[in-house]
Amino acid sequence: MKRAIVLMCTALVVVSAQARAEKVTIGLKAGGNFGDFAGDDAPGHLSGRSAFQGGGFVQCPINERLSVRGNVLYVQKGAEGDISTEDGDIHTALYKLDYIDIPVEFVASFPAGNTKFGYNVFAGPSFNFNMKAEAAIEGHGNDDLDGVKSFEFGAVVGIGLTYALEKLSLLAEGRYSMSVTSLSEDDDIKNRGVGVLGGLVIPIGAEK
Repeated sequence: MKRAIVLMCTALVVVSAQARAEKVTIGLKAGGNFGDFAGDDAPGHLSGRSAFQGGGFVQCPINERLSVRGNVLYVQKGAEGDISTEDGDIHTALYKLDYIDIPVEFVASFPAGNTKFGYNVFAGPSFNFNMKAEAAIEGHGNDDLDGVKSFEFGAVVGIGLTYALEKLSLLAEGRYSMSVTSLSEDDDIKNRGVGVLGGLVIPIGAEK
C-alpha cells in the first residue's frame, strides 16, 4: 500500500509536468509545527506540542494559475496531556508522534500587483507514515505507545507568500493539517496541527 501511494503521488507530479511545459520548481522549507489531538478519546488536560517540521517539494503547473505540489516532510506531531501509568496514578505526559508526511496539494497562485510578491492558497490530501510513537512521562521517563497505526490519512489547507529574487524566490507558508483516520483502532484520537514555515523556491524548468 505504501508503494502504491508513493507511485500515485509521483504520477500526479509527472503528468502535470508533461501537460504543461512551463516553469517547474523545487524547494526546501522548514519551521515549526504546533500540534495537539482531537477526538472523543483525546487525553485530558490537553495542551499542544511545539516541534519541528521540514522537507522538500516539487511543484508543476497545470495552467496559468493552478499547479500541483508534491511534498515530503518530516513532521513532529503530538500533544501534552494526562496518562495512566502502571502504578495507577495519573501523570502528565508529552506525546511524541513523528511522521513522514507526503501531502499532494493543489495550489492556486496570484500576483500581488506589480510587485515581486505573490501569494497562493492550497489544499489537498496527505499520506503520513509514523516513524516514532512514545510518551515522555513526568517522573517515569519515556514509554513506547502501543497500538499506534503505521499509516495515517489526512488533509491540509494553507496560504503562502513568495518574494521573487533574481534566480530564486523566498517562501513563507502557514498550513493547517488534520488526520482523517484515528491513531489506533481502539480510540478516537486524531492528530492536528498548525505549521509555520519558511524556505526557498528554485526554478528548474524554462518557460516557453
